Amino acid sequence: MAQQQISNLQNQIIIQKAKEMGIKCTPLLADCEDFLELSYKDKTIIINKTRSHQLLLISGLLAQNKEATNKLLVRNQLPISDSIIVEEIGEQGIQFLSSHETVVVKPINAKCSLGVTIGIKTVEELEQAAIVAKEYSQKILIQKYVPGHDYRVLVIDGEFIGVLEYRSAFIEGDGFSTIRQLIGHLNDKQLKKNTLEGSQAYQAIEPDNVGLKSILQRNGLTLEDVLVNGQQLDLFSDDNMLVTDFYDVITDRTADICPENIEMAIRAAKALQIDVAGIDIRCLHIDKPLNQTNGVILEVNALPDLVDPSIYFKKSTKNAAESYLAYLLDIEKE
Repeated sequence: MAQQQISNLQNQIIIQKAKEMGIKCTPLLADCEDFLELSYKDKTIIINKTRSHQLLLISGLLAQNKEATNKLLVRNQLPISDSIIVEEIGEQGIQFLSSHETVVVKPINAKCSLGVTIGIKTVEELEQAAIVAKEYSQKILIQKYVPGHDYRVLVIDGEFIGVLEYRSAFIEGDGFSTIRQLIGHLNDKQLKKNTLEGSQAYQAIEPDNVGLKSILQRNGLTLEDVLVNGQQLDLFSDDNMLVTDFYDVITDRTADICPENIEMAIRAAKALQIDVAGIDIRCLHIDKPLNQTNGVILEVNALPDLVDPSIYFKKSTKNAAESYLAYLLDIEKE
């Protein structure tokens, strides 16, 4: 019988690492990879990607609802962004935009950043973003825009594993390469980090992208211009853009996060009783404690996207897939 093709990146990561650790790992069903069966010595468990067999049903449901998540985070004195929940853009939504100048619109319970628009500054943009969000959820969340970069902190069984920075793609000049060449170098560098055949963790940036041309024109540049050494250029704008349209550059920031932010991430996971959690933070400086000026917790994910941390985490950092499997099968406790 032919071996089942595994298309999901998380399952590829888990199966590959399980093999290295001497753990038997196979799909439970021949025609479905939603469930993986893991066997090690006398223990057998079933998981769903990065969702463990220990996850409470109520915890998973709470994590999917942004309003419920925010309420629990506030109850535990954790920083979140100002927000309101509405079904339609009316006077309340318009006043909220006026008060905060720039906002983000999200479906109340969508996954994978679907339907999320950031950098909204006008009523027209707000109304259009609401139409997109309502494709995924009847209620929508309007949230104050927080400047900075996005970080995913991985917490397993109350233990900090690592943190990745998701920054909208940018290039840095070397004094002699053209912008077109720098984009090519960025694509090569990011794609080489992905050791899993066929994975889609990073998609190459096309130099002739319409949005990119707009960014260049705004900065008075062309693809053939040369940036001076150290000059950085963001290739995407935060202005009125769907999150799913961004091309992220992923960087290991485990060595940079401050102890206070680690403690907050662990508390956030405990607040929702999630054993394997990805805590999404947006802030200006990950090495400084979150507060009203530096940043907030955006979400707590019960099905964290590992984006193969063995690729992006440095050798000194704990391997997330290995930590996940060791937790599931009590390997470290033997």
